[in-house]
Amino acid sequence: MPANQQNNKRSSWLPYVLLAIIASIGGAVLSLSNQQPTPPPELATATLLTPGKSINPSGLVDHDGKAFGLEQLQGFYTFIFFGYTHCPDICPATLYQFKTMAKTLKSQQPELFARTRFMLASIDPQRDTPQHLKDYVQYYDPAFIGITGSVDDIKIFSRQMGVIFERRENEDETEKNKDNNDYLVDHSSAILMVNPEGHLKAVFSAPHNATEILKDYQSIFNYLEHK
Repeated sequence: MPANQQNNKRSSWLPYVLLAIIASIGGAVLSLSNQQPTPPPELATATLLTPGKSINPSGLVDHDGKAFGLEQLQGFYTFIFFGYTHCPDICPATLYQFKTMAKTLKSQQPELFARTRFMLASIDPQRDTPQHLKDYVQYYDPAFIGITGSVDDIKIFSRQMGVIFERRENEDETEKNKDNNDYLVDHSSAILMVNPEGHLKAVFSAPHNATEILKDYQSIFNYLEHK
């Protein structure tokens, strides 16, 4: 075959080979880009835990006296605050932020609200009976949940969540009033968020602001749901 005919044949299929090579390279680059992990979001008040921390609450009850454990934490994004109903400042302030968050989600993002829960874990079971706890949390919102248990069981759960608390004894207490109900409990001020798998996934540091927390929550939700 003449040399010029061989060159013509080569030139006729060469563009197709080049296109195939370019397509192959493009597909490989796209595949690699799709495999790159999504970077975690930038957050204002929250610390995202990667991976999440396993927890296993036991011996606890909710405000209706029903057993409360890991199963009750699964399936929702749950905001938990460790406090008590006789708390004079940070607890009612935090529950108010929860109330504002819930109201905003209900009106603006009802689908996300349906996947979100708010809980107060009592660190004062001596005074916080289930009924008293129920009256307290549902004063802020009927959907809020209170959980309690023995001091030992609450301490085990709180330590799993990185929270510590301690009853403050009054220095001027006399033997006569030593067992009264007039005392304070020192405790951490962080808000904890548990993911639908039942893992501690985020910690929100004080001071708490509903708008800032919701902004971070939306970023965390989008990241966890779409990564």
